[in-house]
Amino acid sequence: MKESLKQFIEAHLPLDGLAAWSARLPDRTLTSHCLNGWFTPKQVEQAVTRLALAAENLNSHSIEPARLCWVFEHARIHVALRGDKACLALFVENRPVASNAALESALEEFNGIESFRSTAVPLSGGV
Repeated sequence: MKESLKQFIEAHLPLDGLAAWSARLPDRTLTSHCLNGWFTPKQVEQAVTRLALAAENLNSHSIEPARLCWVFEHARIHVALRGDKACLALFVENRPVASNAALESALEEFNGIESFRSTAVPLSGGV
C-alpha cells in the first residue's frame, strides 16, 4: 500500500457503520479491507472496478463525477473519484438516520491527498 494511502486509512477508518472499503490507485492496483461478514475482499474489489469503470464512462458524455453513491436495501456504496484515476469506495450500512459527517470528511480528504507516493508499505493488521 502506498504510504500516503496508508496514512489516510489509519487516520480516517474505520467509521461507524463501515462494512468494507477499497481503494484503487492511479496505477489501477487495488487494496481493500472487509470489517464484517457482509462482503468478501473479492466482491469489494470487483465492485470498485466496475463502479470506477461506470464513472469513467460518464466522462465520455461530458459528465465528470467527483462523488457517487449507490443505495441498496442494506448497504450504501460511497465512491470518491480523483482526476488521477484513483478512487475510494466505502461500503456502509444503510442507516439513513446515522450521521454522515465523518464519512463526508473522509471522502473529501481522500480527494485532497496531493499524490500517492511510490513507496510500498504494508497495511497494519489493526485497520
